[in-house]
Amino acid sequence: MTANPNPTPGLTLPLLRRLRWTAVVGQATAVAVTVWLLRIPLPLLPVALCLGVTILTNLGLHRLSPGQGERPEQLTAVLALDVALLTVLLYFTGGPHNPFTSFYLVHVALAAVALPLKPALLISAECCLGYAMLFLGQAILPRPGDAVCGIGPNLPLALHLKGMLVAFVLTAASIAGFVGRLQQAWRRGEAELAAARLIAAQNDRFAALATLAGGAAHELGTPLGTIGIAASELTRAAARHPEDAELAEDAHLIAEEVQRCRLILNRLGNPAGDPPEPLSLGEVLKEVGARFERAPLIIQPAPTTAHLVAPRQALVQALSSLVKNALDASPAGSPVHLNTHWKEPVVEFQVLDHGCGLTGEVANHAGEPFYTTKPPGQGVGLGLFLVRLLAQRLGGDFSLRSSAEGGAQAILRLPRVPPGVAT
Repeated sequence: MTANPNPTPGLTLPLLRRLRWTAVVGQATAVAVTVWLLRIPLPLLPVALCLGVTILTNLGLHRLSPGQGERPEQLTAVLALDVALLTVLLYFTGGPHNPFTSFYLVHVALAAVALPLKPALLISAECCLGYAMLFLGQAILPRPGDAVCGIGPNLPLALHLKGMLVAFVLTAASIAGFVGRLQQAWRRGEAELAAARLIAAQNDRFAALATLAGGAAHELGTPLGTIGIAASELTRAAARHPEDAELAEDAHLIAEEVQRCRLILNRLGNPAGDPPEPLSLGEVLKEVGARFERAPLIIQPAPTTAHLVAPRQALVQALSSLVKNALDASPAGSPVHLNTHWKEPVVEFQVLDHGCGLTGEVANHAGEPFYTTKPPGQGVGLGLFLVRLLAQRLGGDFSLRSSAEGGAQAILRLPRVPPGVAT
């Protein structure tokens, strides 16, 4: 026997309550079959007392608040009481000749999987002691059923064997059902814990990035300001030479990129981001489209009534990052599609490109900070990371997959109203 080293009675107690109700129904049914079908009279008073105590204590367990009844000591007390009640019930219904003595094994199994080692050993010892006491018979307390009712040594062998079969089936079903459901609950808990640890790790990485970005913003503030001043001077110089349209375009592009760099540094340095606000989906898509006026971007119009609650700049930047990645992955001139699907209470953004799709490695690592497949100098691997963080912050999700038509498909799903945000 091995005891669970990390018991979680909070998961065990609800299952134990259901098992105890099942035991009450099963014991009552067995008594009814024995008395009225097999015509074997039983001492009903001690049997009724055992069932009554089980019912009353189980009702008491149901009245516990969610924060109570989750300590191993309380679960140990419940199992110890059940072993004692089982011993009394068996004692007055045939003693060791009762085929349902195998139900001691149910309590041993429950203790082994749900309790620390010492309480589990105590429950096992109580089961052994209770079974031994069944052999004492009338030397301690008279059992009228042995001689009068024929439920002791005088029980017919054929009936005893049939009872053993029924007891074995019920014992196996009880152990498998309880332990199986408990293991499923533990696995769900482990999966939730792993997901929470992953989110915590991502938050730690983002905090480190925010610290890095704060230092970078301090160090890059001066050169970015200098570049911005130079871009302004270049714009004024271009105004004096209207025939040089390319010079004006370059000056405008430099100013835009400086502003974009500042926005990225501000986002990295502010983990909380802008507060969510009511937004028109059409206005968000229009702002994204304005950033790619000269690119082959096809935006599916949004319904005029489509609204959502989200941080404006963070959402626009996230969609812009997805569109830019799609344009970079697509052959020159190939259109990129930005589609929206309004499925109350969720809005879904889909960005489709016509590139070479995703390999398994890229799909597994996309969204990790500083992971990128772009050539050096064309990306640092933070765009998808920030998109994923935005989805997590708003209670949505983000996924990447290869499209059936070729290329890749980025899907950002956001609730129309994030959890905990009043509208």
